[in-house]
Amino acid sequence: MKAHVEHQLLPLPFGQVYGTLKQRITDHGFLLLHEIDTQAIVAQHGISIPPLRQLLFFEPKYIAQIMAGDPLAINDIPLKLVLQQVDANTTQLSFKNPVGSLQDYELDPAMTAELLERVQKFLIF
Repeated sequence: MKAHVEHQLLPLPFGQVYGTLKQRITDHGFLLLHEIDTQAIVAQHGISIPPLRQLLFFEPKYIAQIMAGDPLAINDIPLKLVLQQVDANTTQLSFKNPVGSLQDYELDPAMTAELLERVQKFLIF
């Protein structure tokens, strides 16, 4: 497993986790930038997988800090939540920890820690 990817199994149906997280992203001041329905995309090519969604999001206030610190860090944002249905009552949630994924750039560690803390607040179920 990739070192900076955090994951958890939630004893909740996929649809409930998906709906809750979409709302929490915006409720916590982030912009939901894009949503990728991986299940639907691969289905167009004859491949069947359980529900799998990727939610891309970010908070605009951090862009100026990132650009001032190390513009190459833009390659590791926006942040992304990956939701996978494991079974009817279990969902796997994963995301790349920004503290770890942004550590190789010239960024303020306090900023990345704050970003992680804000994300973790809306991932509590």
